[in-house]
Amino acid sequence: RGGPHALPKQTGMPHQRMRGAHGPADRLSTGALVFSIFVGLSLLAIVERSLLEGSTFGTPGPAGSDLVLRSPGSLPKPSGQAPAQRPPATTPGGPDAAAPETRTLTERVRALTLANHGPAARQAYGAAAGGAPIVGVDRVSADRQWAFGTTAVPVPAASPATPQTAFFVGRWAQGTWQVAVSGSSSFAAMIGRMPAAVMPPAEAQALRRYSSVTAEQAAAATNGTRAGDGLMLPWRVGGAWTIGSADGDGSSRPLGALAFWGGDGRVQAAADGRLYRFCADSAGSGLVMVVHRSGVASTYYRMRQVSQLRGGSTVKRGDTLGRIGADRACGGAAAPRPLVQFSLRRGAEEVPLEGTRLGGWTLRERARPLLGFAERGVMQVLPGGLLANLGAVPVEDLPETPGLPDLPGLPGNGDGNGNGNGADAPGNDPAPSTTQNRSSSSADAK
Repeated sequence: RGGPHALPKQTGMPHQRMRGAHGPADRLSTGALVFSIFVGLSLLAIVERSLLEGSTFGTPGPAGSDLVLRSPGSLPKPSGQAPAQRPPATTPGGPDAAAPETRTLTERVRALTLANHGPAARQAYGAAAGGAPIVGVDRVSADRQWAFGTTAVPVPAASPATPQTAFFVGRWAQGTWQVAVSGSSSFAAMIGRMPAAVMPPAEAQALRRYSSVTAEQAAAATNGTRAGDGLMLPWRVGGAWTIGSADGDGSSRPLGALAFWGGDGRVQAAADGRLYRFCADSAGSGLVMVVHRSGVASTYYRMRQVSQLRGGSTVKRGDTLGRIGADRACGGAAAPRPLVQFSLRRGAEEVPLEGTRLGGWTLRERARPLLGFAERGVMQVLPGGLLANLGAVPVEDLPETPGLPDLPGLPGNGDGNGNGNGADAPGNDPAPSTTQNRSSSSADAK
C-alpha cells in the first residue's frame, strides 16, 4: 500500500472535482437556452410580420433545401412589399415610346366620336348628348398595335331617339393612337390594313361597304328599285305585331324609327348579315346591329336577352337576336311597354324609312297630319294596328345597286328558313282586321 505505485489519498477530492467539472457545463446550457429563446422570438416575429402584411411565410424550394437563418438585420424583405419598378415597355415607335394603353385609346375614340357624330346626335336627340360616348373595345391584336370596337353617343333621358352609333379602328404608331370612325374617309383605309387575325378580310369588306355606302345607294337598296337585302319585319313570318312610332312625342319624322311589339316577343334578324353590339354589358343588354350585304344595317334597340354572339359573327334572316324589352343601355326615355325599336343605318347616318320595302309592305309618311304607316296595294296599317310579316322582299329580278360592283345578288324571297314564303306568295295577305282600305285623301296627303 505504501509502495511506489500506491495512489495518494484523495479525501474530499471527488466532490470538489464534480463541482468544478459541472460549472462550465452549466454555463454552456444556460447560453444555449438563451440563444434558443432568441432564435425562437426572431422566428415568431417573422411569422407575425408576414401574417400581418398578408404575405406567405417561406418560399417553395427543392426537396431537402435548408432554411438559412440570418441575423435580424439581414433578413429578406417580406414578400408583401412592392417589387422594384420595371422600366416601361417600348414599342416600335422608338426606345422612349410609351406602351399602348386602352384608357388612352378610349379617350381618343370619345373625342373623335363627338367630333364626327356629335352634330347628328344633337339634331336627332333635340339636345346635347346624355354623357360621354360609350366605348367598347372588342378586339386587340396580340402585339397590342391594333384595336377595333364600337362607340355610341348616349341619348338624353327625355328623348326617345335611336342612339347614334359608329365603329372605330385604332392603330398604335409613333407613340400614339391613330383612330378612325365609320362614316369617315379614313375608316375604310385603316380597317383594310388590319391583320387578318384581328379582322378577317370578308368582315373588313362588309364594314368598308357599310362605312362608304351613299344615301342614294342605301335608298335604292331598300326601296325596291335595285337589288337589296330582302328585308323582312323583325319577327317570325306569318305573325302579326303592333306597329308604332319610336318617337312617341311626334317631334321628329314619324319614320325615323319604328317600334314593334307582340307575339312571343322574339326579335329576329331582318336579313342576313354580321352582328355587333353597342353599349353592351354583362347583364345581356345593348343595341344590336346587323350589317347587311348591301352596306345598309338594321338596328334593334331596347331588347332584353340580346344575342351574345361574338361581334362580327354571321347571322341568317330569321335568327333570334333577343326579346322585346325596355332596356336603355345607350340611354333614352323610358318606353311605355316592352318593344323593339327598329331603324336602318349606314356608316354616316340613319337611313330614312320612307319608301322602304319591309316584310312585304312599303313604309310611308305624310306631313299633314304627321303620320307614318305601312301600305300594301290598297291597304294601310296605321300606328296601333296589327302588321303581318309577309316575309322577305323578292330581289332576284331586280338589277344591282350602282356603284357597288362587288355586291352579289341575294337569294330570292324566303321566310328566313329557306321556305320561299315571299311577299308575293299566295295566301299571305294579312287579315282584314290588321289593315284598312286606303282612301284617296290619305294617298294625296302624303
